[in-house]
Amino acid sequence: MRKNGCIEVMNEAAVLFNNELKSIIDGAKSDMPTSNLVLVNSYNSVTDIIQNLYSRGFKDANSPCCEVVPLRQLAGNGISCKKGGRICMDRSAHVFFNGLHPTEKVNVEIAIKAFTSKRKTEVYPINVNQLAQL
Repeated sequence: MRKNGCIEVMNEAAVLFNNELKSIIDGAKSDMPTSNLVLVNSYNSVTDIIQNLYSRGFKDANSPCCEVVPLRQLAGNGISCKKGGRICMDRSAHVFFNGLHPTEKVNVEIAIKAFTSKRKTEVYPINVNQLAQL
């Protein structure tokens, strides 16, 4: 079932995966005490952008920037860009480039959060800047 252009079962799987990954990171610390791992929760960052679309400087979270191969066409997956298909004029207005991957503007925001965020819902247990200081 789709909700706001998203496939809910995929969203639920991403949330479950990220929650379990936190547990794995916590457990790995006792198994590998000299290691330092960081989870960058890109799912939460993208969800935040979608929920605050216009205030974050985006205009479209529902349609990809490139024309994707329709699901009904042979080998179409609704994700890949269609060969010779149209491309949007302003990629920075879109959240997704194709049917799955975020645009450069979204990836830059994720990278900034990875480096600077102190919110445990975005980076866990520390951010990349803190990791670099260890």
